[in-house]
Amino acid sequence: MHILAFSYFGRGPGSGGSAIFLVPLTTGIASRDVHMLLLNNLNLASTPLWASFILCLSITAGGLLVVFRFRQNRTASSFQYLQTFLILLYVYGYYSLWSGMLLSGFMAMDNVERVARLVFNMGAPFFIVSLTMLLLWAARVQKRPFVVLLAATIGASALVAVAVLYAAESPQDSVRVALSSAALVTLLVVAGTLGTGKQPIVKEKGRLLLIALATASGLIHLTAFTPLRDLTHYNSVFVFYFYLFNTAMVVIYTYQATDPLMQSLLSLDDFLLKYGISKREADILRGIYAGKTNQEIANQLFISLQTVKDHSSRIYQKTFVKNRAQLMTLVRESHGGRQHHI
Repeated sequence: MHILAFSYFGRGPGSGGSAIFLVPLTTGIASRDVHMLLLNNLNLASTPLWASFILCLSITAGGLLVVFRFRQNRTASSFQYLQTFLILLYVYGYYSLWSGMLLSGFMAMDNVERVARLVFNMGAPFFIVSLTMLLLWAARVQKRPFVVLLAATIGASALVAVAVLYAAESPQDSVRVALSSAALVTLLVVAGTLGTGKQPIVKEKGRLLLIALATASGLIHLTAFTPLRDLTHYNSVFVFYFYLFNTAMVVIYTYQATDPLMQSLLSLDDFLLKYGISKREADILRGIYAGKTNQEIANQLFISLQTVKDHSSRIYQKTFVKNRAQLMTLVRESHGGRQHHI
């Protein structure tokens, strides 16, 4: 049975909300006809859309690689909040934003707008929860009362949404307006919390960049309330910056964090236990971390060179690294990024 995908693409506030509706293909249309229809629409006018989609895929891949790489030795809840924020943001982005943008104009169906709006609304909770995780992260790292920040954010978001709906000359999708308002206010609250907080969570240059990215991530949603949303390639540009700013914010914090919440508490014994490293492999690991060659390690432990290589290979497999440099980085990060003897 073939599946036919219909989409809806709205230009209303909420960053060009869109959705996919999948139904069984029972009209006898061959799947190759669908493929030909898609290929026929790959013209010069759609180049910005496809370029933006490819860039967003690259940004997503990079962001996930960073958060999952540090997940092994970043056990603090603050990092987990930020990780959850980014993952749910990606889910919302592809489910509610990119679905209709890629298929809009390719196919049409009577009353698809009503169905697509329903599916888009189903993706809204992912975005709301992701924003909540971001606010929770900011409150945690700056030691601010989360309930107070949440109440202020909800109140301000509601005021913005009501003002936009009241001032609109034409009917607006209330869900999209609410999402854009929530994103705008939440990210500005996060930027303000980071800017006024006294906790040195990142290096000074990183702090300014973090604040700038949080502010930019919020302000791009403001464009959904302006005539800019009617520009031809607005949605392609918007979603690219949506992915770029939010991902960059997480990456900057992940790499430049200095607050104690990000420091791993793993001792050497904990590290060895976590990765299942044996006593002999631990001796090899110490030699590698000390910068000794395989031959020097073999001479020190009175074992053959091949035995050292075999143990090293097993250590790489157990710690999911490919070489000495990655192993040393993993050990160093497991001890809070500090260089010391083990």
